[in-house]
Amino acid sequence: DATIGTPEAVPEITHSELDDPGFDAEAYVRDVLARESLQGLLKIESGLINEIRALDGEKKALVYDNYSKLIAATDTIRKMRTNMDPLTPTTSTLSPAIAHIAETAASLAQTLQERVGQAPEDEAGVKKQRQRETVRWVLDAPIRLKGLVEGGRRDEALEDWEEVQRLLEKWRGVQGADEVKQQCLSIMNKETPNNAG
Repeated sequence: DATIGTPEAVPEITHSELDDPGFDAEAYVRDVLARESLQGLLKIESGLINEIRALDGEKKALVYDNYSKLIAATDTIRKMRTNMDPLTPTTSTLSPAIAHIAETAASLAQTLQERVGQAPEDEAGVKKQRQRETVRWVLDAPIRLKGLVEGGRRDEALEDWEEVQRLLEKWRGVQGADEVKQQCLSIMNKETPNNAG
């Protein structure tokens, strides 16, 4: 009649079951329905919803990070081309190389975006990588927001800022988080001085 595990142990077991390549959803649901009370089911549902949101946020962060890198690479290439116009006769051989770099950057961004949905072989490594990508994405927020605002894409900037703001709230007290928040607020307040929505 003694309980088999502590409440803390259930999510760990659930985690490994859900991440298993041979995971059987129907068997899992039957098992959970058979062994859990209504309160236990609600806890599991809440945990799964939180995990889905976290994974979705990490996926968005990864895509945004790659997108911002691609935009930065495109801007750099555009500036290089502009600066090289007076030197066109001597640099005409560089054009194909620069075009190849741009294509490679776009291809890498696409490949990374497709890999987001693949099952990781090293969960801990992938989780750490996602965390690093999320941190990079948040740290790049001021530059990204400024580019969106200056590009006239205010709605995208507001959506991006909402995501960043949620993460910064979770990271309150972490070194650097307040500076990023202040930079972002400064950019967003310049765009919306009366906080109009």
